[in-house]
Amino acid sequence: MTASEQQPETDWRVKGLLAYLGAIGWPPMHSRTVPQARHDYRIQAAATGSWESVSSVRDTLVRTDEHDIPVRVYRPEREGDSRPLLMWFHGGGFVVGDLFTADGVCRRLANLSGATVVSVHYRRAPEHPLPAAYRDALAATEWAVRHAHQLGADATRLVVAGDSAGGGTAAHVAQQLRDNGPVPAALQVLFYPGIDFSMDHTDRNPALAKLLDWDTIEWFGAQSMPPEIDRRSADISPHYAETMANLPPAIIVTAGVDPFRADAIAYADRLTGAGVPVTHWDFPGQIHGFVAMDRIFPAGREAVRRAARAIAAVGAVDVAVPALVAAAPPIDWSRGRASTRRRIREASQRTPHISAAQILSVLADYRVRRLKDLLSSNKETAVAGHQSARSTQ
Repeated sequence: MTASEQQPETDWRVKGLLAYLGAIGWPPMHSRTVPQARHDYRIQAAATGSWESVSSVRDTLVRTDEHDIPVRVYRPEREGDSRPLLMWFHGGGFVVGDLFTADGVCRRLANLSGATVVSVHYRRAPEHPLPAAYRDALAATEWAVRHAHQLGADATRLVVAGDSAGGGTAAHVAQQLRDNGPVPAALQVLFYPGIDFSMDHTDRNPALAKLLDWDTIEWFGAQSMPPEIDRRSADISPHYAETMANLPPAIIVTAGVDPFRADAIAYADRLTGAGVPVTHWDFPGQIHGFVAMDRIFPAGREAVRRAARAIAAVGAVDVAVPALVAAAPPIDWSRGRASTRRRIREASQRTPHISAAQILSVLADYRVRRLKDLLSSNKETAVAGHQSARSTQ
């Protein structure tokens, strides 16, 4: 038995979560439609992730020639000037996830690091396959750099970060900033990132596919990367960039029970080989997504604490801030009834009774749909059998 085929040690909390989900019959993501999967993921985030207050949270739109990109800006409780500017790209296989599902992690990072955090809601697949998410992430980062002074942040202390698909997005943005500016990132923080979407560096050991199983991984891939997309292109998979030289130092966080652990380590090896400083924190027994589920997994809180210390200590890159930063127009913050309704809706979804009601609603809907599918299948089988019997008479 090879090392990758061995049964990994799994944290008892992971076992408990998986047993609970199995007992209640929680629907696997690959069995759902895209709208259902997005709804389910929001419920999961509300139930498993913590929430804390910050000094301020404000929404706005990054306007491009083609569309607007929603972003959410977090200011930490502690006051200060020239904070690090942290760009956060949420996970979710480029299909699910949004500003709400990233909210808890962003709040924790803001308070613990003292950074201004800009969370980006990039376009998602299947409506917008890759590389649409990457383009939005880069456009939002350029916007944040231009408005860094208004955000109370230092554009030369730019950190790009994300989890899962968002980790891969952060790696891509770091490469683009190195090549094209306007300023290079000072640090990249990648939580269990997806880096090579050809899956050549992903571990196929089925014992590692807990919660994020291979049916779901392939479902994500089918939604976000149609057959005509070259998954080994650097425009899709950051692993295949021509060179890793001169990229910012990297912090890479991996989970011990995760198919993408090997993928992240392969990227760390490429970075190290190019002379890029890499800090790798591995959390044995944890599963993909554990950082966002800190109500269940203390390791998630520890991973964020470590990352926040590194972000707080990040130094400025030695580069002149472009003149466009000084000429940035005032930020047009979201306000009015729509903003108020959004805040009320999100706050209510975090309450235990609303969260529990939504869980029960999903379970009931899923069971009704499965029953309908079963009855339909039985009916089709009966009709086919009847027609077959008639044809043999």
